[in-house]
Amino acid sequence: MKNPAGTNQELLNEINALKQQIHEMERSATDRMLKEDESHKSHRFLSDLIENSGAIICIKDCAGRYERVNCKWEEVTGLQRENTIGRTDEELFPGPIAEQFRRNDLEVITSESVLEKEEILESEQGKRFFISIKFPLRDDDGVIRGVCGMITEITARKQAEQALRESDKKYQTLFENADEAIFIAQDGNLVFLNPKTEAMTGYSSEQLMSNPFIEFIAPEDKEMVVERHIRRMKGENIPQRYIFRFVHRDGSIKWGDLSTVMISWNGKPATLNFLSDITARKQAEDALRENEQKFRTIFDSFEDIYYQTDLKGNITLVSPSVYRIAGWKPEELLGRPATAVYDLPEERAFLLKILAQQGYVKDYELTLLKHDGSKAIASLAAHLTYDSSGNPTGLAGALRDITERKRVEETLRESEATLLSVFKATPVGLCIMKNRVFQSANNAWYESFGYSEPDIIGNTTRMLYSNEEEYERVGQELYANLLNCGLASVQTRIRRKDGIFRDVILTAAPLQAENPSLGTVVAIEDITDRKQVEQELHESRRRLENIIEFLPDATLVVDQEGKVIAWNRAIETMTGIKKEHMLGKGNYEYSLPFYGERRPILVDYALHPDLDTDAVREQQYSDIQRKGDVISAEAFTPNIPPGDIHVYATASVLHNSKGQIIAAIECIRDTTERKKLADRLNRAEKMEALGTLAGGVAHDLNNILGVLVGFSELLAEKLPPDSSLKRYTDNILQSSIRGAAIIQDLLTLARRGVSVSEVVNLNEIILDYLLTPELEKLKLYHPGVKISTALEDEPLNIKGSPIHLGKTVMNLVSNAAESISVSGEITIKTENRYLDHPIRGYDEMKEGDYVVLTVSDTGTGISANDLGKIFEPFYTKKVMGRSGTGLGLAVVWGTVKDHNGYIDVQSEEGKGTAFHLYFPATREEKEKPQKAIPPDYYMSKGESILIVDDVSEQRDLAISMLGMLGYQVEAVAGGEDALDYLKNKKADLIVLDMIMDPGIDGLETYRRIIEISPGQKAIIVSGFSETDRVRKAQEMGAGNFVRKPYVMEKIGLAVRKELDRKQR
Repeated sequence: MKNPAGTNQELLNEINALKQQIHEMERSATDRMLKEDESHKSHRFLSDLIENSGAIICIKDCAGRYERVNCKWEEVTGLQRENTIGRTDEELFPGPIAEQFRRNDLEVITSESVLEKEEILESEQGKRFFISIKFPLRDDDGVIRGVCGMITEITARKQAEQALRESDKKYQTLFENADEAIFIAQDGNLVFLNPKTEAMTGYSSEQLMSNPFIEFIAPEDKEMVVERHIRRMKGENIPQRYIFRFVHRDGSIKWGDLSTVMISWNGKPATLNFLSDITARKQAEDALRENEQKFRTIFDSFEDIYYQTDLKGNITLVSPSVYRIAGWKPEELLGRPATAVYDLPEERAFLLKILAQQGYVKDYELTLLKHDGSKAIASLAAHLTYDSSGNPTGLAGALRDITERKRVEETLRESEATLLSVFKATPVGLCIMKNRVFQSANNAWYESFGYSEPDIIGNTTRMLYSNEEEYERVGQELYANLLNCGLASVQTRIRRKDGIFRDVILTAAPLQAENPSLGTVVAIEDITDRKQVEQELHESRRRLENIIEFLPDATLVVDQEGKVIAWNRAIETMTGIKKEHMLGKGNYEYSLPFYGERRPILVDYALHPDLDTDAVREQQYSDIQRKGDVISAEAFTPNIPPGDIHVYATASVLHNSKGQIIAAIECIRDTTERKKLADRLNRAEKMEALGTLAGGVAHDLNNILGVLVGFSELLAEKLPPDSSLKRYTDNILQSSIRGAAIIQDLLTLARRGVSVSEVVNLNEIILDYLLTPELEKLKLYHPGVKISTALEDEPLNIKGSPIHLGKTVMNLVSNAAESISVSGEITIKTENRYLDHPIRGYDEMKEGDYVVLTVSDTGTGISANDLGKIFEPFYTKKVMGRSGTGLGLAVVWGTVKDHNGYIDVQSEEGKGTAFHLYFPATREEKEKPQKAIPPDYYMSKGESILIVDDVSEQRDLAISMLGMLGYQVEAVAGGEDALDYLKNKKADLIVLDMIMDPGIDGLETYRRIIEISPGQKAIIVSGFSETDRVRKAQEMGAGNFVRKPYVMEKIGLAVRKELDRKQR
């Protein structure tokens, strides 16, 4: 391997040699550019062509004062010719621009030669670039008398050149710093490359060096590159620099400029290559060729005739447009005198005289002879042409066919008289202004504002305005828009001659659109009365908006396109959407805050009755009513927190003064609380009605079951302990007890069967339930259900009915198990909690300590539709044959109400349900359980008893039980019979049924009895729990209350206790 230092030195020498070659090539390029510049000068006729077809031409004297400018000057600079002539650049342009113009002029004068410079003109649109060719103008004595400039805008080209210069500068900088792609090729592969090669191609060095370089060449150039590389490697004389295309890694095709030389690399022939990305340059060259083609196209498509002659007047150049205008082919005129197309050849002498005097001819009208002998009127613009030494070479000019224009001008002159008549007779006030000075006005103008012709003609409009500021504002707005748009209007107030100001609209248009400086016609419209009406309308609209804004109901208004035009404070509060975010919105945007979807709402049904179909409305609204244009309905709005808001809405269309529908309004009222109260009232009424029904059924069944319980107990007492009939009496007794439990459910539902006077520990109720056969049976039906507890360590006591609380726990657990399809968990929880605010679903509740029973499950949950029905009697979704009255949760609801408690149900479909029952705590202590009392304690002491009951079986049962205890017992079937009995007989104690049908009830019977027999002892019996009427009877003197069915011990103790009680 060679010395690396030596190899690097050789590479550097090769690079330096290449740089020298590139420098020489750049010098050659510079010389070529100079020659191209000379070529441009030699083609000065192109500049002349541009001048006559849109280039700027200006002539100044030696002092820099403009003597003449062309139309292109006015178009580009915005300066009118009359405002330019006689003025200098310092007077027309900002300082820096004027300085560059003057500096270039002086250079032309001092150098006495043609000067080509770039000049810059700044305007509101930004910088504009021009190529300015300026040359001295000499008088007949050869003395310089001024400067002529021919100026062509090159802004687009400058931008392209600037891009190219920046590209070239970058290229030069990169080249000098070895920042171009440099690589060495040997044996068809790249063996050395710099980072720029990677950046230029997009490939990594590994990719470039591990593949033949031919793979990176564009398919179109592969053959050429390979052929040249092979020949160069053979030592043939091949150009060192050429251009080819290569493929970038991103797939794009790039242009490269390659310079290559032969070197020795590691003792073997190789090529050292310098590659520049010239893609941008190629694109610029393509653009330049395209522009040249466009330029030629423009020349060939000139509307005017452009021509050049020599000093003898022979035509040397003429544009193809001469054939279209005059019928001459360009080749037919070349070499012929220009007078060949003049109708009056002597006019040429006159034109030359003008040219000699001022150096140009402008807007000179002459008559042309067409090829067919007909004539055309043309406007001539011409000037002398000069060579590089300033010697005249001939004449260049442009002929514009103005035959049609002249005809139109004649027509216009004829119509001016007509227009003047219209101007004077029109009822609209019109005036003609020039530089804001009155030129004329019509009769309508004078009549409207009281002025006479001497008052205004020749005066400015300043006298019409209240102050200078308003005068300036109107002028700026009116005339600025006039220049930009050709038509302008402005609103202001002007003073009539009597001093009164009127509101007006001024509308202005130029007399000639192409030349606004000639003056403007201004129409004046008095809108004072209209403004007053608009103000009144605005006030009326503002009052209406205020009314809508402060309506207590949420209100919105939409226009015919369904866009919101009003959104008041109440609807902002209801939806949380500010007015600014909703006004102007359409596409049912206003439905989203209520329903979470874009859909028609009531206001749309009012505005578009065709949308209002029964099918659509019934899915969205309830209780829909329509009276004429007014429609009202109720709906739930699931998207307004908390998601259960119920609203009542009214919508109607709005009409304009013509009776046309222009909008629709909807007022929305939150009726959630009213709806809840109504639902609660309906539920209470339903429960009361069902309770009344259940109470009646329970009363009748209780009488029947009471007989079964009582007689089965008596029968069991009479049978020997080892009797085979004992099993039957026990079955009868147990079945009767189970029937009594169902009756208790009905009584609970009727709110007439629960006594809540006993102090209860809720944990004990739950633990007792966990040991019941009912729970074991439940587990058999639901083997995948796990039941767990989380009980308060020291729960507070409550006052209640252990039987009904146990039933409540059983019903809740049973329902939870039914909700679990295969496997899941039920949790029974108790906790002490202090409440100082109402729980969900209640408007108010008593503050204090509560014991909370929670039964939760991981079941299917309860749908929102079912959640409101679960406490209704006979509502059930349980499997047929497993449990089945549908009273379970109704009994729970009744039990909680009887215990003055509260219920909170939380459920989510698919996740489970939790029932939270709140029971008021008590500070009373629980009584110790009493021992069984022997029958001897409540046996008879020879007393007599009267049974009063409307059910014969109950009378027989009571007679049998009390007879077994040794009492002398008689019975009657009602209150009236009891009164008749006591009129003739006495009874130590009366067992009085509270509810008897028909006839008077127990309370009325007892009231009448004590009238006959004051101090009469009695006990009250009933299948229901203790009621107000029972308590009233006790206040009148009656003793204990005994609830059916009869049990020997219970009835015996009550009778004995009352008989032994001392007389009150």
